[in-house]
Amino acid sequence: MHGHAPHPAAAVNSTFRKQLNRLHTWSGLSVGIVVAFLGFTGASFVMRPELERIVYSRLLTVPACHDPLPLDRLAALARAAHPGDTLYSIEVTAAATASTAVKFSNDDLVYLDPCTGAVLGTQNQYGGLFGFFDGLHRFRFLSGGKPIAGICDALFLALLLIGGVVLWWPRGGERLMAAATFHPKRPGTARTINLHKVLGLYTFLVLLAISTTALPLAFQPVRDLIGWAAGSPLTMPAPPSTRVPRGAPRISMQAAWVRSMRAFPDARWLNIHYPVAPTDPIAVTVRERGIPHAEAKSYLYLDAYTGSVLRRSPYGSGTPRGRKIYLYLLALHSGLVGGLPYQLVLFLAALSLPVMLYSGVSPYLRRTARERASKPLKVRIARRREESQGVCSFELVHPLGRPLPAFTAGAHIDVRIRPSLIRQYSLCNSPAQRHHYLIGVLRASDSRGGSHAIHDELDEGALIEISPPRNHFPLAPRASHSVLLAGGIGITAILCMAEQLASEGADFEMHYCARSREQAPFLERILAAPYADRVRCHFSTGPQARRLDMRAVLAAPRPDTHLYACGPKRFMDGVIGTARQLGWPESHIHREYFGGAGQIREDDVAFDIQIAGTGKIIHVGRRQSALEALLAAGLPVQSSCGQGVCGSCMVRIVAGEPDHRDLFLSTEERARGDRFLPCCSRARDTRLVLDL
Repeated sequence: MHGHAPHPAAAVNSTFRKQLNRLHTWSGLSVGIVVAFLGFTGASFVMRPELERIVYSRLLTVPACHDPLPLDRLAALARAAHPGDTLYSIEVTAAATASTAVKFSNDDLVYLDPCTGAVLGTQNQYGGLFGFFDGLHRFRFLSGGKPIAGICDALFLALLLIGGVVLWWPRGGERLMAAATFHPKRPGTARTINLHKVLGLYTFLVLLAISTTALPLAFQPVRDLIGWAAGSPLTMPAPPSTRVPRGAPRISMQAAWVRSMRAFPDARWLNIHYPVAPTDPIAVTVRERGIPHAEAKSYLYLDAYTGSVLRRSPYGSGTPRGRKIYLYLLALHSGLVGGLPYQLVLFLAALSLPVMLYSGVSPYLRRTARERASKPLKVRIARRREESQGVCSFELVHPLGRPLPAFTAGAHIDVRIRPSLIRQYSLCNSPAQRHHYLIGVLRASDSRGGSHAIHDELDEGALIEISPPRNHFPLAPRASHSVLLAGGIGITAILCMAEQLASEGADFEMHYCARSREQAPFLERILAAPYADRVRCHFSTGPQARRLDMRAVLAAPRPDTHLYACGPKRFMDGVIGTARQLGWPESHIHREYFGGAGQIREDDVAFDIQIAGTGKIIHVGRRQSALEALLAAGLPVQSSCGQGVCGSCMVRIVAGEPDHRDLFLSTEERARGDRFLPCCSRARDTRLVLDL
């Protein structure tokens, strides 16, 4: 059979996606926190006008007023209530139930009842809950913060938003609707990644609008580009100057308001700005009825001494086209177009950004943490000892004498005997002993090379690499009684449990089965232990032969009794089968096998594996294990025994029906169908979707 080289275009596409995925991930890690911050604060910013009407109704709403006091009287009352700062402007709303706001140079606004002059309260423009978030969103707390936010926004637009859609696009025959559907029943990381993709897809257009319209707000060159494309400037002409007559007073604010209403009879909101310098005009900003959005403002400049109109600039005819485009983009970004429905859309899209940061970053961080946790440790063989016929123990210590990582009873480590030869061994010393690890290795007659190599090649003083301890065979918490059954070399896992239970003063019994006393490793240690009176030894040959009466030991289990068995397959099948016959709950039967059976069958068929996170399809041949196919595709799947015994390679199933052939999963775990050991198990369907 001849292999087929990948099509060059496919290889380029794969390389491009890999690089884009790397950029997408690192952009999320680096600028994602800023983008999430902008989204969270922007959600409050967008809804501020609507929420303030509810939260601050006592400041903004008054009984209907049809005969308001003169503005100068209201300004005097505001000054009395807020001494020490310069009066900046007066905001007047045409609605009869709206209060009048007097703004000071420190951005404080004093709200008054326009009919009675009663001071309703003071609120800073960037104070209170909504003002605080407004200031955060505008980066007012950081000098030069706007360009920083703009750079993060540009990276978000290019690498996170557009790049994310490119990475999301279905491949390998996956249907578009399937890729756009959230699957809440997917396990763990697959559900998180699915949420990230679906949320990004459905908010794409809104986030595209938000991020695109943010660019001209952050960067002057973008504003210049808009002006160049529109053929008109983005800025309004400089305010005209007013002539200062000798001894003439300025006109009152009430007179300025009257003249403003004559110039703009359809005005629904005016901001009358007090002049600062003697030559400054009275500047009036106006929102008229029927404008397309709240940023569509008209401007009026009055002579501060005569009240004559110096310049009138209605939005429709007096605003340059480039500025109209810019103001529309600003309104689009701020939620000032389309009313409450558009505000709600922006609000939800902005809140999705922190969720997308979490759902995009957390799988990467969890994967990185797993990789770090599985980073090999270098240890030295401090002692080697013959424990029985064919069994040798190895004491492993840190080369510099440091404590080794903590472990729990039932844990195991992977030992790298040679670069391509890794085997798993249980830790059989007490978990309280952090200064060394102890493993026991049987020279198996049917060895696949591991046990022979460790016996023949590893001596005292040798440096080897091991994995940090992992535990797929832990003690159950709060068990009232524990029954420990060890068959031959299975004593290595059970011995550690006995040490732990004895140190805790727990109630347990231990049964140790071996061919003979000479073939029972660690027997001397067990008989000399403080818990020796709880141990029963069973030998099948020799003068002390006394086989284990399994039915007697396992009869009439108490409700909180747990069974732990470890040994070769024949021994384990006998223990588990008897326990089930005698009514032991499946959840109370804990097992760890030593050695599995061949898993390739003549009727095996090929199938595909799809990676839930990326959509990548991996073909598994009929004479190939799923683990071999995954490793050949460059996926970092941990593995050790290769026989479905240790559980090191276990992954989660997202979709598809597995054909379980392992000796690791319990009957309940197999029935759930959400876990898979690729070293030996296969698929009953043509495709299996895995969470990798």
